[in-house]
Amino acid sequence: MLLTRATPPPASRLTWALALVIVALQLAFSAGLLWVNFRTEDIPGRRVAEVLAAESPTPGYSALRADAFTPTAIPREECCATNAIIYRTRLTAADASTRYPAVLIVSAHDNALIYVDGELVGGLGRANGPAPVMSRRPQLVRIPSVLAHDNATLDIVVQRAVGFGHLRPFHIGDYDRLYPSYLMLRLLRADLPFVNAVIGAFVAAFCFCAAPLFGARALLFSLGGLAAAWAGQHVGLMLTEPPWGANANNGVYLVSFLATLVCTAWFFVEWTSVFGRARPKRHPLLAFALDPWDWRERRWLALASAAVMIVGAALIAWRLSFDPMIGAQDVNRIVGRFGLLVMTFCLVRIIAFYMRTGFREPIEASAFTFVILAAIADIAMVQFLGTYGVFLGAAVTFFPLALLLSLAVRARGVFEAATTTAEKLNLLVAEREREILDNIEDARRHERAAMLLEERGRIMRDMHDGIGGQLLGLILQARSRKLSDDALVGGLEQSLDDLRLMVDSLEQGEGSLTGALGAFRARIEPRCEAAHVELEWAIEDVGDTPHIGPDKTLQIYRILLEACTNALKHSSAKRISVSLRRVGETRIEIALSDDGQGFDAQARTNGRGLANMRTRANRIGAAFEVQASAQGSRVLLTLDA
Repeated sequence: MLLTRATPPPASRLTWALALVIVALQLAFSAGLLWVNFRTEDIPGRRVAEVLAAESPTPGYSALRADAFTPTAIPREECCATNAIIYRTRLTAADASTRYPAVLIVSAHDNALIYVDGELVGGLGRANGPAPVMSRRPQLVRIPSVLAHDNATLDIVVQRAVGFGHLRPFHIGDYDRLYPSYLMLRLLRADLPFVNAVIGAFVAAFCFCAAPLFGARALLFSLGGLAAAWAGQHVGLMLTEPPWGANANNGVYLVSFLATLVCTAWFFVEWTSVFGRARPKRHPLLAFALDPWDWRERRWLALASAAVMIVGAALIAWRLSFDPMIGAQDVNRIVGRFGLLVMTFCLVRIIAFYMRTGFREPIEASAFTFVILAAIADIAMVQFLGTYGVFLGAAVTFFPLALLLSLAVRARGVFEAATTTAEKLNLLVAEREREILDNIEDARRHERAAMLLEERGRIMRDMHDGIGGQLLGLILQARSRKLSDDALVGGLEQSLDDLRLMVDSLEQGEGSLTGALGAFRARIEPRCEAAHVELEWAIEDVGDTPHIGPDKTLQIYRILLEACTNALKHSSAKRISVSLRRVGETRIEIALSDDGQGFDAQARTNGRGLANMRTRANRIGAAFEVQASAQGSRVLLTLDA
């Protein structure tokens, strides 16, 4: 997100200083432009405001009798006609005696052609036909020396297409002395509007391209529409004889003027709502003018703005379709009055917004207030004073700079807030991580303690049930004197083997069953050699067996030892085989077989060897199977590894 509703920190001294610098520059620029605009009366040379005037019977210039001209003062409000109006004066001896006599036309909205003694010497526009609309450009025309004489007739021919005061008071004097004034007027009437148009086009392109990338799309679209409409106004003002015609060009200007006002209201409502803070509801009129609008209301505002521009463009086109010159004047007057209402609304709203925030953003506050006041001043000057506005051009020149600085300050605030939040989150994550690690360590300690307790319990059960039971039986038999020395030695050896099996299972722990069976082989191989029985070992590498722990290893030991003992004692076997292989991905198979005389696996016997082996197999979850025939017997264990 580009934007945030968080309350910004108080403005720093540097921010206030920068705001004051921008305001000072705007005021200085405006004062300079105002001075240029109103000090044209002090242009070197003779100022001509009292002239003779007559209407030409044709659209172009035609010679008229002297009595057709009447005294008049310029400027004068005359609109609108297709025929030309001729303003006449005469050169004085002082005018003719200058080195390079020239005429400086301060402003003429339509074409203005200069004739000396009936000879065309210069100007802008055509001699006959419709006026091309010269965009109020100043003109500096040199009078040929052969025509410059005392009492020479000087005629300026203009057409009254649109605008007011089609010819402003003009000046006659030396070309070199008039030239600096001409440059200042060209800056005011042509160069500055061109710069403003370029600024508007650039801002519009940026906003329309950036709007899809950010969250506040309506704000950027409204600003882009405002900038595009502002550029369109200058297109309508500055183009000379556009290919679509002067009448259509007037329509471009008027529609852009209306769009500028509509988008201005839309933009300031969006700005004061996106960055504003919600407040309790109050009277609808006060909330409409002063309070932030919610997203639903702003959506309706966007639709209404588009509708106003579309309907307004249709009405303007309809009005210009008949009597376009008078229609352009009427539409310009109506839109201008509407502009004063819009700018007043924006001014009230923006002041209320910054009063609520305590003027925490002085740069944007000063820039927005200045541009609204400049727009009000310019509209009032055009509508009521009959002169050209200059303040808005200066304000618009600095407005994008102030806007970018404001967004940069807000972006910096968002970045700092995000950085602070990230640091807090990092601290919180680190704290939670320490807690989790501590909990994991506690869980491991408890798990190890539980495993130790479980292992101790298992060892105690094995000692009690196995070795303990065997030794207790030997003690009871020895006390009753029913135990021979050989039987006592055999019982002790069996107890010692059982103890060794327990130690081997503990040393093996969790891991490879192949290594565990290797330890078992070391225990039974001496017995097989003593009984002259061959021991075959067919052990595959089945990899790690993590599911076979010390308890299962001990039970496997005892099952194999029981099976091996039975084979050595009862089968008269010559060969005993032990095998290990993997069956599938998760199970293994352990088998002990002999080539002895075999036995009936279903017959009841006095011993409990098979029952004990089956019980041990069930305890570790293994499948136990005994296969016996005349060719030998086989004990098979299948379990998960």
